[in-house]
Amino acid sequence: MSWAGTIQKIFFFCELYFFNRLELEMTKNIAVIGAGLAGTTFASLLKGNYDVKIFEKSKNVGGRMSTRKETPFYFDHGAQFFKIDTIDFKNFLSDLFTQRIIKPWNFRLAYFEGQHLKKIKSIEDKDGFFVGVPNMDSIIKYLSKKCNVILNTKIERIVRKNGKWNLYDQNKKSYGLYDWVILSLPAQQSLELISNKISFYPLIEKIKMKGCFSLMVGMNKSFNLKYDAALIEKEDIAWFAINNSKPGRINKNCLVINSSYEYASKNMNTSKEIVLKHLLRKSCKFLNYDLSKSNIIKIHQWKYVEAECSPIENFFIDHKEKIAVCGDWFINSRVEGAFISANELSKEIIK
Repeated sequence: MSWAGTIQKIFFFCELYFFNRLELEMTKNIAVIGAGLAGTTFASLLKGNYDVKIFEKSKNVGGRMSTRKETPFYFDHGAQFFKIDTIDFKNFLSDLFTQRIIKPWNFRLAYFEGQHLKKIKSIEDKDGFFVGVPNMDSIIKYLSKKCNVILNTKIERIVRKNGKWNLYDQNKKSYGLYDWVILSLPAQQSLELISNKISFYPLIEKIKMKGCFSLMVGMNKSFNLKYDAALIEKEDIAWFAINNSKPGRINKNCLVINSSYEYASKNMNTSKEIVLKHLLRKSCKFLNYDLSKSNIIKIHQWKYVEAECSPIENFFIDHKEKIAVCGDWFINSRVEGAFISANELSKEIIK
């Protein structure tokens, strides 16, 4: 090989080395707090180009797409179903359809005004009511498989120093330095972590969120009803569903009964025992069925379900401080809203 060829080769390898070093130095370390759909979507979209870690306070991923397990009963006690309105969301979920982790839910939906049955509608494939299989949290579990998720870790404090974020858990343990922090949490929980120096602090401070209670009833007897789910107006209970009417569920009789927002707003500080008894009594009356001797009766309080007034933005971001917030509450608290918020934020981070 000539001297010219040798020198050219040396320059090539030097260039390659420095390019790789530069690429490595530019790699962003991103901390995502919250392993619901918004958090796992964001991490999934960025995991190939960035070092992303998700921190989740619970023992499982899922957020409001969680499934409550009270063996042998399983309850989708958060999101009951979802719809797909955008091509981006459809494409994002294509692998889950292929793997049959998502299926349409065909069921009989009743509409009530108080105790008065107005109509029963048969929901079919064309109506596009989708669920995770075998449980709603199967979707989040699939998305998080290739993500770096740290469970049972509640981040209680974030501190920015010298251009980096440090995270501290409930035991004051530090989790290292990050270029960006992404909060995929309800507005109030996000507000607890940020200071008024963050540009979007005044915006998030204005957000008020509605909550609800989910009553879960499991029994060995089957329910002989003319419908599988119901939307109910002018009652303390607003939604009822036979969970095992969804595809792929085990053959156990599980009911999920959600309170109305109005009832929840008046009883967020009421003891769960009192709420459970009240909603159980209302459910027995509504269904004309004695549920009091069921095998399992549990209550779950969702403090933050839906924003009273959604922001006009799809996410909040402070480029200077390198912190952002995303979540379903930006877009009417729909499942697809969580995806849209996280997807739009990922594009903003990448550009």
